[in-house]
Amino acid sequence: MPSCNSQRWIEQAVESVLHQTHKELELIIIDDASNDATLDILKHIEDPRLTLIAREQRSGGPATPRNQGLGAAKGDYLAFIDSDDIWHPEKLERQLKAIDRHELNFVSSQHVCFIDNKPDATILGEQHQRLSRKSHQALLKKNWVITSSALVSRTLFDGVRFNQKSQYVGVEDYLVWLHIHQNQLVKSAILEAPLVFYRLRSDSLSHSKIKMANKIFHLLRNYQQQGEHLGVLAFYYFGSYVYASVAARLWGKR
Repeated sequence: MPSCNSQRWIEQAVESVLHQTHKELELIIIDDASNDATLDILKHIEDPRLTLIAREQRSGGPATPRNQGLGAAKGDYLAFIDSDDIWHPEKLERQLKAIDRHELNFVSSQHVCFIDNKPDATILGEQHQRLSRKSHQALLKKNWVITSSALVSRTLFDGVRFNQKSQYVGVEDYLVWLHIHQNQLVKSAILEAPLVFYRLRSDSLSHSKIKMANKIFHLLRNYQQQGEHLGVLAFYYFGSYVYASVAARLWGKR
């Protein structure tokens, strides 16, 4: 979990991890030189599974803290959560069961958006056991991976890290998922259950649709698959991204 001036939400995010029904976990929080009360809040949380790393110099984006967390993690599976998001209590348990049952090494989930109060959606029925297999090509058409929902085998991160360049701030997660899905060994799926509560903030980059579209277009134009650029296909995939965004806005599709 990267954090930076997260005093308003950090406690809820941390509690949602530490209160998981799957108890065997470590939570590594990398604070990116916060100058508010974030560190004071975190230092008062007593749990041996929590490790706090305080950076003295701000990196300017979540990629550097996430990479630092990757270097410190000891588990066989790696999960990510932003400091303003909340996990469903059964998130890790359900995802680990899906990994075991369907022989996966990358699983994400659906999410529920909220602004102020977290939705009351803690009960999941049998219909939420379904999953959809996903491919690299499907990911090029639409980034269906909410970062706070991803659970990934650490072997898929061998030689792969979040891009720390400033032009990828806000899409560094999308880029790393694309690189991982180039791996022929990836067995990926999305669990059709709302296991993440995704906070909508007016100051977030993803809130600005035009800025995000520009970043996605830049990413696709520069992205390489097996050493080759996408060429004209970059425009096709960008068109798919625009269509998916408009469809989600008009008809609530995700």
